Amino acid sequence: MPNVVVRIYSGSGSMTAEQLAELAIRELAPKLAQAPGLLRYSTYAFSDGRFGSFSVYESKSDASHAAKIAADWVKSTNAMQGCKLDDTMEGEIIYAIQGSSAGGEGQLHSLARIYKSNASAEDLTAALESEAGDIIRSFPGLARYGVVKLMDGRVGIFSGFDTLENARHSTEQAKALRGKAGSRLAELLPSDPEVIEGRSVGHATLPASDTTNHDAMTRVTINTHR
Repeated sequence: MPNVVVRIYSGSGSMTAEQLAELAIRELAPKLAQAPGLLRYSTYAFSDGRFGSFSVYESKSDASHAAKIAADWVKSTNAMQGCKLDDTMEGEIIYAIQGSSAGGEGQLHSLARIYKSNASAEDLTAALESEAGDIIRSFPGLARYGVVKLMDGRVGIFSGFDTLENARHSTEQAKALRGKAGSRLAELLPSDPEVIEGRSVGHATLPASDTTNHDAMTRVTINTHR
């Protein structure tokens, strides 16, 4: 299964969250693209002033190799001085829905809901599809929706919407679903989540590996959004 890595930073250096997120796209993403397994790398500026990245790799070993590349880049760039790594989330995608929003990456509002849960991937997948699948697919403005079983026992739900209003509406609907009597989701996700809001700053995407690594720089597509 594809492996997801999310990193969230805070800091008060000379650059804004948006500028740091864009720098990572321009400088780090090409380095990651030269290594095997990168499928997607996106950077975000969050509403609380922090910034971060969301990356998808073909395997856990690919993600581990990329982590070394990212760590070397963070150490080597003066722009990251004074920045602190607040959280690292890593795990496998267990459930995903592609939305119908026609908005481009630059217009997407990101939303992460992080739950504490000991539920298995199988139980979560079954409960999500039976109790919430049709509702998620009908979310207004939904571009992407993915559920990740994190290695530290948490569950991350990561989504992108065309507007902040639609993103927040999905959180309200998720809470209503868990509030229904007899809800299996309420048993599996018993506590309210940490909610992280932001917007996409830039992204790099690659097709699944079917070419040699030296072609990675030509295969990567990089966009930044003002």
